[in-house]
Amino acid sequence: MLFIFMRGNSMAKLKYTQEEDLKTPEEFIEAKTKKETAYVRKGKFILNFYNIWRTIRKAKKITKKIKLDPNLYSEEWRYNWVKKKSKKVLQLLNVYVDVIGVENWLDRGVILASNHQSNIDPILMLAVNDFSKQQPVSFLAKKELWTQKIFKHFMNLIDNVPMDRNNPRSVYNAVKEAKDLVTEYKRSLVIFPEGTRSAKQEMNEFQPASMKIAQMAYAPIIPITIIDSYKLFVKRPKGQFRIKIIFGKPMMPEKFISLKTEMVTRNVFKEIKKNMDKYIDWDPKKLGIKPKLVNKKTRCTYY
Repeated sequence: MLFIFMRGNSMAKLKYTQEEDLKTPEEFIEAKTKKETAYVRKGKFILNFYNIWRTIRKAKKITKKIKLDPNLYSEEWRYNWVKKKSKKVLQLLNVYVDVIGVENWLDRGVILASNHQSNIDPILMLAVNDFSKQQPVSFLAKKELWTQKIFKHFMNLIDNVPMDRNNPRSVYNAVKEAKDLVTEYKRSLVIFPEGTRSAKQEMNEFQPASMKIAQMAYAPIIPITIIDSYKLFVKRPKGQFRIKIIFGKPMMPEKFISLKTEMVTRNVFKEIKKNMDKYIDWDPKKLGIKPKLVNKKTRCTYY
């Protein structure tokens, strides 16, 4: 599901660490304009190459079979299969996730509004999603992902909604379909209001009407703050890599239904930014905070 780049031991001598912000403009430009590439040690990549190839091939076969018979694989089976593969991606990339405030993720149809730093963000949301506690995630995503060489084999395995941002009719249909997913199927719909990944810690401006679906669906908005996922795609020392995901307090529909959509979008931006500032340097070990739960299978630690 991700482009993987092999790296040798020479990469381990880099002068900066994960704790230091990567502020070199050239690094941001490279991460933003080129194919987003995760850095993996050469030996680990070689050992997992066959599994990567087999996963992509199986996703391709499943997608073809679903087109012929949508009922051949149950929705539950497909979601569990994709979630299982998302865990494998985190293992391959040696990613660990610190999850804060997951109790704010309501078990009903909701809008998960998140900042977007890199292409691993959807995989992170899948890894954190506990189907026994929250409704399964769906994604409102750009139409181009359904034609990209690797991503296209995974996009129809769960309830994702394609949207052509240059086609008003496509936008209308996508918004309607997304609204139905939330209201009728009680999905947790993930929206990235920036419209594209930022490839940096700072957020881009949110699209003015990005929260329209929440108003149409009369659904709570859960502000999600993702910290440091962009650093996974720039050169860094080997070893464990930690990403933070913060679930903000739910914004209930009765509080924003009468507001202009632009105002709702600005309020969501403020909440995500507030948690970004609060947790960017947050270190539970230094603060002596013990986790509520550690899930070794998903590599998620909950606080």
